[in-house]
Amino acid sequence: MAVLIFAVIILLLMPLTMIICGAWFIKSPPEMDSGIGYRTSRSMSSPAAWIAAHRICGKYWLIFGIITLIGTLLGGGYAILSLADTDEAIYNVILIAEGVQLFFLLLAIPITESRLKKIFRS
Repeated sequence: MAVLIFAVIILLLMPLTMIICGAWFIKSPPEMDSGIGYRTSRSMSSPAAWIAAHRICGKYWLIFGIITLIGTLLGGGYAILSLADTDEAIYNVILIAEGVQLFFLLLAIPITESRLKKIFRS
């Protein structure tokens, strides 16, 4: 039972973080001089770029977070419940699901950078 609780917590951590941070970045980006935020040379080139970067990245994190949350609940939930008797299989499901979630988390970076490049032409 402890393995199932661990699996649920781990599987939901990244999608929920993406949803929460995505909504936060869209609504009110952090201050530019703080240590928190989407920090690339392009996003930090100006206050306007900083705000745009957070709104763009936040939008994609929110969308990708919802997609991965639904996929995790459906696919991961089914896999874990059907494999509940073998801990190793559950760990493999976690590993695969986390890999997919990480892909979507990082996919927002090239998309955001590309959009910033088009907007700010630097």
